[in-house]
Amino acid sequence: MKQTLLSIIKWITALALVGGIVMGIRRYCIESYHISTEAMEEALHKGDYIIVNKLPVENNPGRNRIVLFTSPLLKDSAAAALFISRCIGMPGDTIRIGNNSYSVNGKEVPRSPRTLSSYFVTISAKDEFMRALRKLAIPEREVKPESYGFSLCLTAFEEYQLREELSEDANIRFINEQIEDYTLIVPRKGEAYRLDARSLVACKEIILRETNGKAAFRDGKLYIDGKETAFFFFKQDYYWMLSDNTVGAVDSRHLGFIPADHVIGNALFCWYSKDKQRILKPVN
Repeated sequence: MKQTLLSIIKWITALALVGGIVMGIRRYCIESYHISTEAMEEALHKGDYIIVNKLPVENNPGRNRIVLFTSPLLKDSAAAALFISRCIGMPGDTIRIGNNSYSVNGKEVPRSPRTLSSYFVTISAKDEFMRALRKLAIPEREVKPESYGFSLCLTAFEEYQLREELSEDANIRFINEQIEDYTLIVPRKGEAYRLDARSLVACKEIILRETNGKAAFRDGKLYIDGKETAFFFFKQDYYWMLSDNTVGAVDSRHLGFIPADHVIGNALFCWYSKDKQRILKPVN
């Protein structure tokens, strides 16, 4: 009886130890996550399962890596939602976002050919456009009827294929919808950050968070304890995230700069996908 009890205790201890190790690995090292959005199409598909590196090592998060993070918005603090995007802005970077590319510290970085953008097709070009779309086996993503035509989402490579297939007249009526260009500097821990009307919009939430709500914003200016200030010293590093599918995703355009303590880590590889060719492939 005593021997049996000792065996049971040993098994319980071993299981508790294994459980503790597994929980520790998931909390601090790596963990599996399910992709529930189309934010990173075509790099990641909705329904994919990925392994995320949570270790606090150099280059995690890394430049141009796909990163998992939580919302920094104060209203989301009770149950912060998970988001996944590409990290294009590191602490201290100057970034300019344009329609077909972005630049980091003055160096132009073209968008991935898999990046999704929104396009508009006029009614007069619809029949020829749809024939070409089906001939090239391009999926009909987020097709929405609009006045004088319809919109849909395509990758840059799919746009190239279609323009090669379409007549000159149809090409004129196949339009890439433009996004507004903007330039921002990503805050770095401990450095003086100059504030203007645009950067205040991007930094509002994180300044409120770092000042415990003591900051006030009036007429495009920042006031702390009632005193106007044109600079702010941030207590941690921040990042700028932009999704490959800029049409239907939530990223830094909506959430602002992402604090270091809200970053979970780089996506390493896809361990399950309906597309068998993607299984155990690195996430880029």
